[in-house]
Amino acid sequence: VDPAETGAVWRLQLVGPSGRTVTLRREELLTMAMVSEELPIACVEGWSTSQRWTGVRLRELADLVGGADVDSVFVESLQKGGAFSTHSLSGRQVRAARTLLALKVNGVDLSLDHGFPARLIVPAAPGVRNTKWVRTMTFGRPV
Repeated sequence: VDPAETGAVWRLQLVGPSGRTVTLRREELLTMAMVSEELPIACVEGWSTSQRWTGVRLRELADLVGGADVDSVFVESLQKGGAFSTHSLSGRQVRAARTLLALKVNGVDLSLDHGFPARLIVPAAPGVRNTKWVRTMTFGRPV
C-alpha cells in the first residue's frame, strides 16, 4: 500500500443497495459513536493474538446508506491486487454488534502495517479476512 494514499487524501466510500453513496474522511469517522472490543485475530500461519480494537460498528456505517438489512457487504482495500484486497461479509456479520471498522488498536491509531487508516475486525473470522486499508464498502441486496 502506498502511504501517500493513507493520509489526508484517504476517503472511505460507502455504497448502499439503492446506490446511495456517502464519503467520509477519517476525522469524520472519529466523531461517530466509537466502541472498543477485546477481539482476537487468528492467523492462518498458526499464530493468534488478542487486542483492544476501537472503531465504528459496521451496522452503523450500513445505516448511513440504507444498508442495515442487507445480505452482504463487499469490501475493497487500497491494496493493489492480491487475494486479500477484497472480501465479502455476510449480512449477519454486518449486523453483529462486535464487527468494527477499526481506527485504533490498544488506544492508539492503527499503524500502516495494522491497516491504517481503517481496517475490518470481524469476530471469529481468520486474520486474512479482517481487511486492512479499507477504501470502499458496497452493501448488497436487502434481505
